[in-house]
Amino acid sequence: MINLRQNLIKQILVFVLIAPLLGGCWDRLEIEDRAVVLAIGIDEAKPGDEKESSNATHIRKQDEGANRDLIRITVQIAVPGRIPLGTGSDGGNPSKQKPVWVLGSVGHTVDDALMNLQQQLSHRLFYGHLRVIVLSEAVAKRGIQNENDFFRRQPQVRRTVWMVVSKGLAIDILNATPQLERVPTLYLLATLEHAREMGKLPNIFLGVFLSASSAKGQEGIIPYLELKKESNIEIAGLAYFRNDKMVGSSTALQIGQYMAVKEINPSGYSILQQMPDSETLVVYQTTHRKSKITTKIRNGKVHAIIKCQVEGNLKEKSNEEILITKENMKKLEEKIKKDAESGIRAFIQQTQHDGCDIFGFGEYVRAKQSAYWNKQIRTKEAWEAAYKEMSFEVSMETKIRRIGTKTK
Repeated sequence: MINLRQNLIKQILVFVLIAPLLGGCWDRLEIEDRAVVLAIGIDEAKPGDEKESSNATHIRKQDEGANRDLIRITVQIAVPGRIPLGTGSDGGNPSKQKPVWVLGSVGHTVDDALMNLQQQLSHRLFYGHLRVIVLSEAVAKRGIQNENDFFRRQPQVRRTVWMVVSKGLAIDILNATPQLERVPTLYLLATLEHAREMGKLPNIFLGVFLSASSAKGQEGIIPYLELKKESNIEIAGLAYFRNDKMVGSSTALQIGQYMAVKEINPSGYSILQQMPDSETLVVYQTTHRKSKITTKIRNGKVHAIIKCQVEGNLKEKSNEEILITKENMKKLEEKIKKDAESGIRAFIQQTQHDGCDIFGFGEYVRAKQSAYWNKQIRTKEAWEAAYKEMSFEVSMETKIRRIGTKTK
């Protein structure tokens, strides 16, 4: 009798433990019932766009001041069954059918605009496959506090999403029709990923940008893009921010200088130089970088010492008759060294003028001179002022490893 009771109790316990697991799919949402967002573009709203604003989240006011600072959200939504499965694949659909649906809405905030957009869709917006966020330069310079807050809070958005700034309108980037890829977002994503792999862009995902922007001694950077003819997208430089506002941008060559200071490899940028004592032009491509940053306190101010080592190859020579000798190689290395040092100095001074420490010198001060930081700096705003007055010195070592077959 006791054994029967024990067995009955065991069976009841097993049932009680298993029963909650049987309802694991009660809140499931089929993928066909989701509007999968691949990319989001954010622009300033134009005059008259306030008419598109919905009253889904608030009572729309008609006075002019109430519709100020509206933004336009543009999204790329994947169309089920039309995304190509491989090279040359059309998914069984005619090539004229677009694989993505581009639509937009306006609102006072990102979530407000997306809620207005949701009112126009039968499927729920899903951000788990979001790959690229494009900000127009006007929005970036106005400030992206709201945008940062929304993407921080949205659990579906991955930290590996690329956030970029467009020199023009963000909607133009999303409407681009590149020839190498049917899905514009995948082409833009491939542009950024391949640039990172080739050493032309640092690894600056959304999560990296948010982390740098939150640090007391550093500011965030993101890629700065420009739309060219035939829907080509050029990486024009880096957009850098201060207090969530874009305050400046770099050139494409300065990306390489930034990566040299930060010791980011591989190295993929080439430099056009003139051979000493001749009219011959050569192309020098860096292949590897080393860097060491130290900070000291001099006369009550921060002093940074940046030592860089760069190795590379001689890729091209405009005049085949000019032979390469040990003497002119040493002169060429010295010339590359001086130009690199002056370029890095100019770039650091540019960011100092803007009060934007994208190199993270302030984090070195926090780590190595904590007593000075805790007494003199302490806040992000104080470091912005101190960074403008910071002194520094740059030294560069350049080595040409491979020079070709014709030497003397």
